[in-house]
Amino acid sequence: MAKSKKKDYQVTEGNIFADLGLDQPEELLARSKLLIKVCKLIKSTKRTQKEIAGELGITQSKVSLLMKGRLSAFSTETLMHYLSLLGCHVDIRVRKPKSTSEILKRKGHIAVH
Repeated sequence: MAKSKKKDYQVTEGNIFADLGLDQPEELLARSKLLIKVCKLIKSTKRTQKEIAGELGITQSKVSLLMKGRLSAFSTETLMHYLSLLGCHVDIRVRKPKSTSEILKRKGHIAVH
């Protein structure tokens, strides 16, 4: 009879960064989605990392960090800049609270679609 193994992980349906208790989880999730979009675009070009580096104005080692998903190496602004250099239109939409009484009552929301 085989022993059942205990799971040493937990499946999440929400924000993994919030589940891990990290600071600014929505910003981290948005940044990670931007990073994924940059990586997918780079892969779809079938160009070398050196060629992509030239287009983005960065070193090949920075492209390598992108492709490895090193989130801490890139700011949200930098990732949006890379997306624009790769031909994407990046739109930022800010919606005001419905009333002035809501301004300090609750947090806003950051999302990448």
